[in-house]
Amino acid sequence: MFLVLTIACCVALIYYWEGIKYLRSYGYPFVFLIGFIGTFSLPNPFPYVIVVFAMGSVLNPALVGTAAGLGAGIGGTLFYILGRSGFRFLPKISLLSPAANDAPHSRLPRWVSRILGWVQRRGLIAVFIASTVLVPGLFTPIAIAMGTLRFRRRWFFLMCWAGNTVKSLAIAYCGYFGLGVLLHWLGISL
Repeated sequence: MFLVLTIACCVALIYYWEGIKYLRSYGYPFVFLIGFIGTFSLPNPFPYVIVVFAMGSVLNPALVGTAAGLGAGIGGTLFYILGRSGFRFLPKISLLSPAANDAPHSRLPRWVSRILGWVQRRGLIAVFIASTVLVPGLFTPIAIAMGTLRFRRRWFFLMCWAGNTVKSLAIAYCGYFGLGVLLHWLGISL
């Protein structure tokens, strides 16, 4: 399903290219806002990657990737804050502090227990990897778990920002090289 949506977005991108060129006038603040909204929306229905890809072909891809990475880093940190504020409620329903005779995280679904275990062992590396990967829905539970487990906010933001910037730079440069070549091949001017 995700592959079909991506192909449909790429076809729409080429079909509505004149409108995409118009978005160039909004510049880097627009890319920042799209990165923020795309990362903080739940369950990530807005594919901001397509916009970063397209804007990387009409603007400076290094600045597009940096702006989108900063916006996505701030958006991801809001999930961390959500998990940190939810820490007050979760122990009351025995999600993170099961009874002494229960196995650790026994009341949680198996995948949530795995994520919590991975986050407790790997910490900030988990945040960096999850924010770099293009798998929708992977980052959100890790960010909430990091907040729930009370990791340092500053380090979380730095790793989230770094991972999203690496991802956004790669996507913007793919748009710069890939989309530019494709449009030139189709006879459409940038």
